[in-house]
Amino acid sequence: MQDPKGYQQVNSLQNRDLVDILKEYPFEWKQKNARIMDIGCGDGSATTGLWTKYIPENFMTIVGCDKSQACVNFAKKNYESERIKFITLNIEDDIPSELKGCFDHVVSNYTFMWVQQQEKAFSNIFNMLVKDGNCLLIFLATCNIYENYIKLSRTSKWNPYLKDVKTKFISPYHESQDPKSEIRSMMKNIGFTHIKIQVQNRTFDFLRGIEELKDMMKSFNPFDGLEEKWDEFMDDYVKLDPNAGTFIYKLLVVSGTK
Repeated sequence: MQDPKGYQQVNSLQNRDLVDILKEYPFEWKQKNARIMDIGCGDGSATTGLWTKYIPENFMTIVGCDKSQACVNFAKKNYESERIKFITLNIEDDIPSELKGCFDHVVSNYTFMWVQQQEKAFSNIFNMLVKDGNCLLIFLATCNIYENYIKLSRTSKWNPYLKDVKTKFISPYHESQDPKSEIRSMMKNIGFTHIKIQVQNRTFDFLRGIEELKDMMKSFNPFDGLEEKWDEFMDDYVKLDPNAGTFIYKLLVVSGTK
C-alpha cells in the first residue's frame, strides 16, 4: 500500500470486522506488561485506535510493522508514542534476531491474505513469540472481488495488467476446499498448540456503494500500470458484477499458542 492517508477513508470494512472479532473471540491476553506485535499495521490507525481499546490497558508496548515504507513513515508521524512504535518488516523475510522471542502476542488484521509464503510467515510468528505467547490473525479466505479479478484477468483487454493476479492479489486459500485443515496442519507442524480456527461467512454493504469499493480497491492496488486506467477498469468491473457494492466473503480467524 502506497497511499496510507487514502486508505484511512475506505477501511470501514476492515475496522468493523476487527471490532467484531475482538468483542466476540475468546482470546487470552496477558493482563499486565504485554508486548504485542501488529503485523501489517498499514497507516497505523487500527494499531492505536482499535487494538488498544480491547487489550489490557497496562500493556508494555505495541510494535506495528509493515513492509510498506510509506505506511511506516505515515504511522510514525501520526501515531507513534512512548508505548507504540512502528518498524518496516516483511513477514515473509527472515526476521531480525532482536525480534525473536520478544512478544507475548502477535496480531494481524486483513494482512495474511496477501502473504504467499504462508509457512514462512507463520514460522516467523512462532519465532517472535515468547513461550506460551499466542497469536490472533484475521484475514480473507475467499471473496467475490477475487472472482471478478480472475474473470477480468482472462480478457485480452486486462490480462496484460493482471497476469500475476493469483500471486499478487488472491488469497492463498481462495480455492481451498478446506482452509481450516490446511492451516491447522501447517501450524501443528511448526509447533503451535491450542489452535483455534473459525471460517465466518460475512457480507458488507459499502456506505457509498460502488464508489467506496472503487476507492478501497485503488488504495491497495498492486498492479503496475492499472491505476492510469482505473476508471475504465472499474467500469468493466461493475459491468461484470452489478452487485459490486456488496462484499461477500469468508473470513478466517486464527489463533494458536507457542
